[in-house]
Amino acid sequence: MKILEINQRVLKSPLADIEIIDENDGNITFDIAESPNKSHIVYIDNNPDKIREVEDYGERVIRINTAELEVGRKYRVRASKPLEYRDSDENLFTYGYTEGEMTFAISFPDPNDEYKTFVEYRKPGDKMRWFDFNAVENPGMIPAEFCLIDREREFIYIAAAWIWNIHDHMDDYESAAEVFTWII
Repeated sequence: MKILEINQRVLKSPLADIEIIDENDGNITFDIAESPNKSHIVYIDNNPDKIREVEDYGERVIRINTAELEVGRKYRVRASKPLEYRDSDENLFTYGYTEGEMTFAISFPDPNDEYKTFVEYRKPGDKMRWFDFNAVENPGMIPAEFCLIDREREFIYIAAAWIWNIHDHMDDYESAAEVFTWII
């Protein structure tokens, strides 16, 4: 993953800016990297016969160095616009925002998804690992919170994508932006 900027406080996009803050609203610095995503297509009407290449898009990955975080301390993701819950897949969940002919999506890793979901299948000695992201109900400007559990992983990655010049089929493009962020 190619690092584009180091020690940043804000990921700027044309639609929503993203910050990582601590419990006292202090900014946490992070690096901004190129997305490893290579596929930029949208399925119109969820039909494989109606695939379009997305031409007007941007995407970045926030890379947080876990050495800069305190184990057990709560951190939050803050957006400049109110984000809404969009979707989830194994080990991640996605929020987004749409305005005019533009849509924005951001996905948060949840490596402890199965541990939290399937409580009845836990075995003695099972425990949460790495970091724990949680979606926030009625998120507004704070769509996710997380804490560092251990330092086994050097970095936490959060992917964001945006698409503009969407003239029709907004739902399909919103879904495409979400999928662009499912790289974790």
